[in-house]
Order: sequence, then structure tokens, then C-alpha cells
Amino acid sequence: MTARSEELYNQALRYMEKWELDKAEEVLRQLLDEDPQHARALNKLGVIFARRKDLQQAEMCFNEALALDPSLASAHSNLGNIYAERGWHARAKAAYEQALLLEPDNSTALHNLGVLYRKSGDIAKGVSLLKEASRAERRQMRGELKANPEKRRVVQIGWIIIAIIFFVLLYLANR
Repeated sequence: MTARSEELYNQALRYMEKWELDKAEEVLRQLLDEDPQHARALNKLGVIFARRKDLQQAEMCFNEALALDPSLASAHSNLGNIYAERGWHARAKAAYEQALLLEPDNSTALHNLGVLYRKSGDIAKGVSLLKEASRAERRQMRGELKANPEKRRVVQIGWIIIAIIFFVLLYLANR
């Protein structure tokens, strides 16, 4: 992957975070014109189609991404979402389980599989998976904080502000 590909991919992600789907799609298509083998870009293009409720296009993108990179856990998980949306629970379960084989700490796949189990009536298995998804998400956030000093600083400032507010409220309550 080139630096240009990574730059375009990150730009598309920023647009997706802001739900600027048309801009994100434009950037992803530009990236795919330059690098047609970019599986993660195809996966994100599928996410855009899924957000627009175009399940057929989304499924095609996820399958193309998996044809390029069968180890892309997020594409398996996303494909599971399409299957679940269509009511194809056995296929959805298989897709989520494949994502978890590739990435056991994938909080999204854990959560979605838990929801699927709950809907099918296996409440205990569903709740267990949902709890594991929550733990995996917390581990992921802690890892991101350790890896990103800027995020860590923002969190520290947030805690300081909360402490100040607490002490001000405590002071006012005791007056």
C-alpha cells in the first residue's frame, strides 16, 4: 500500500465519521481507481452502501473485499450484518464466527453475534457474548489511549474537569 492510498483511505474514514457519505464514496472510488486491490477500501464502500440501505451493492462490495483478502475480519462481520438484515440468521452467524476466528477480540462481531443469539432465543449465550463485546471494546479503547498520546491527554483533561466540577458542587452543597 502506498502512502497516497493510506492518505485517501484515512480521508474517506474522516468523511464517514461525519456521515458525509457522498464525499467518502468519491474518495474511495478514487482510491480504488488507483489501487483496485485495496480490500479495506472495498469493505468501506460496502459500509456506505449498507448505510444507504442498498444491501445488494453492500454485499457485492464485501464479497469483493473478501475475494481480495479473505482474512479481513471486518468484511466478514459486515457481511454478517447484511445477512442478519435479510433474516438469513445461519449465514449471519457463520459470517460473525468467521470474523471471530480471524480476530477473536472483534467487539463488533461479538456484539452482533450476541444480538443474533438473543433474537434466536438463546438469551444466556447472547448475554455472554454481549458482555465479552463490552470487555473487548474497553480493551481496544485502552490500547488506543496507550498508542495515542493526544487522546490520552484529552481523556486526562476530561477527568480533571470532572474532578473540578465535583469539588465545586461539593463546596456549594456544604455552604
